[in-house]
Amino acid sequence: MKTPFVLPISQVAQPLDLASTLACGQCFRWRVDDCGSWNGVVGRDLVRLSMRNQGLIIETSTTPAAELAEFIVAYLRLDDDLPSLHARLGSDPHLRQAFDNYPGLRLMRQEPWETLAGFILSSTSNIPRISKTVELLSDTFGDEVQLDDIKRHTFASAEALAEAGELRLRELGCGFRAPYLTGAAEAVATGRLPLNHLRGAPYNDVLRQLTELKGVGEKIADCAMLFSLDRLEAFPADRWVRKVLTDLYSLPANISYEDSREWAWGKWGADAGYANQYLFWNARQSTRPMRISQ
Repeated sequence: MKTPFVLPISQVAQPLDLASTLACGQCFRWRVDDCGSWNGVVGRDLVRLSMRNQGLIIETSTTPAAELAEFIVAYLRLDDDLPSLHARLGSDPHLRQAFDNYPGLRLMRQEPWETLAGFILSSTSNIPRISKTVELLSDTFGDEVQLDDIKRHTFASAEALAEAGELRLRELGCGFRAPYLTGAAEAVATGRLPLNHLRGAPYNDVLRQLTELKGVGEKIADCAMLFSLDRLEAFPADRWVRKVLTDLYSLPANISYEDSREWAWGKWGADAGYANQYLFWNARQSTRPMRISQ
C-alpha cells in the first residue's frame, strides 16, 4: 500500500466539501466508501480523497501522490477564492442560503473530453443513470487501474468510441445519444474539435464550436465550458435551474434559454456559473435529496 500524501491544511485554506463538490452533478465517476473517502478515476490514475484534521489526504494508483497534488489542487479549483465569491454574491438571499448549506461546494476543472461525453449522455437522463453509462463505457474501452482492492477503468478515449461506432454504443446503453457521442468522438479524435486548446478561449467561440456538433445544444455546451474549459460565466439552465429562476426570481416560466443566460450575466456577471451550481444543488437537495452512492 502506498503512503498517502497529505496536502496540509495550510495549503487548503479554502473551504472544501468533497461530498457536495463530487456528487453535485458536475462529474460522474466519484464514489464514496464506508470510511467516507472518495474514489474516482482522474486521467490515468485511480485517486482516493479524504479530509482529515491535518488536511486533504491524496492516495493514487499510478502517479506518486505528491506529484499529483498540484494537479488535484487545480482539478478541485482550490485556486478559486470562495469566501470572496460568497461576499460578492451574498446579498442575494437565495444564494446566501445555498452558501450557508454548502459552503465548500466548488466548481471543478475536469478533463474536457470526458466532461463533454458525460454531458452528451446527460440528455433526458439523470445523475445515477449517466454515472452507470459512463462507468460501462470505461469498463468496456478503458484501461484497468487499481488502488488497494479497488479496480476501475480509465475513461474511454475519443478514438476508442469513434472506432466502436453507433451500434456498439447503443448496445452499451447510450440509446438515442449514441450517434451524438460517436460524432463528437470523431471530431475530437481527428482534431476537427481541438477541445484541449479551448480552455479559456472566448465564450462565443467555444459555444460555436461545441454546438456545431450534432446533438450538442447550448445547455450541454455550457456544462462542458463551466466544468472543464474555465468559462465560469457559463450558465447551464436545466429544468431545476429554470424552476429556481421562475419560483425565486419571478422570471417567466417560458423564458428562453438565451434570455435566462443574459439575465444571469446581468445579475451575476463572471460569477454566473458558480451561482448556477449553488442554486441547482440547493434546490435539488432541498426538494428531492439525491442519495450519495458508493
